[in-house]
Amino acid sequence: MAPSYALTAEVGHAEAERMTALFFEFGALGVEERDDSVAPMPGLPRPAPGRSLLVAWFAGRGEAERAAAEGGLAGDIAEVPDQDWGEAWKEGLEAFSVGRVHVRPSWLAGAPPPGAAEVVLDPGMAFGTGTHPSTALCLRAVDEFLAARPGASVLDVGTGSGILAIAARKLGAGQVAAIDDDPVAVEVARENAARNRAAVEVGGAPLSRVPGRFDLVVANILANTLVELAPSLSAKVAPGGRLLLAGILAGQAREVRGAFEARGLASEADRRDGEWVLLAMARARTPRPAGREPASSPGARRGPGMERTGRARRRRTGTRRP
Repeated sequence: MAPSYALTAEVGHAEAERMTALFFEFGALGVEERDDSVAPMPGLPRPAPGRSLLVAWFAGRGEAERAAAEGGLAGDIAEVPDQDWGEAWKEGLEAFSVGRVHVRPSWLAGAPPPGAAEVVLDPGMAFGTGTHPSTALCLRAVDEFLAARPGASVLDVGTGSGILAIAARKLGAGQVAAIDDDPVAVEVARENAARNRAAVEVGGAPLSRVPGRFDLVVANILANTLVELAPSLSAKVAPGGRLLLAGILAGQAREVRGAFEARGLASEADRRDGEWVLLAMARARTPRPAGREPASSPGARRGPGMERTGRARRRRTGTRRP
């Protein structure tokens, strides 16, 4: 196959959307915008404050040159050799540990550290290699929660590759459910759960159709989606339970926190890694009326779109499922 050509140009935030539309008008195959709010990957430049770096890919150099000229840009145009992008993204990924969790890409061999909960992962086209700061923040918080409350039930909302749900199960969680509205992610998460022999209920059902409440709910998504889902997410947290919210930039934390405090959850200590923040929220423990079985009992049925993957669940006693 022929090479493609990448046009790289720095523009003001206000111009980014207009320039992106212009690039597509001139035949761009794709456009990526990088702003100054997130630390770039090693080797990539960081835009100046208030600026965005646009990278547009074209099939021919002439198209890239015409787009740059039309936009009045003095951008760089570089030839990008053809390669198998289905395999190229794997380059540079290595096994790593976060707390008790050891994540190993499925195409690499190696033994986990003694006592580690190993997660063998192939994210495919789904989000979640574990290397992003927001995912790493979640892994550590899930590890610490389950160390204090083994057997707790966990719901992973926006599971992506399934990394958090699988890690939770391997760290000693009781029932673990994982949902995603992307059918590709659901399939990838199911495959990874089976690869790890982890009993995780994976499905594409809406959050409102997942039955019961959970001791720990994790949502590593985006700030605007978290605010939109605040009523549904809050409703899934059991009395005495915790909610972990990630995928949030530091400047977005106050709005997200306020949306969940308005739903009766209390803020706990935040965690931060660079520009990324994890918010921990808690629901107060309330007494249950005598003689009433909790909605989260082990026998509660699975909701529509939920599928059990991994090994058959062994019978547990003394463990409640929210």
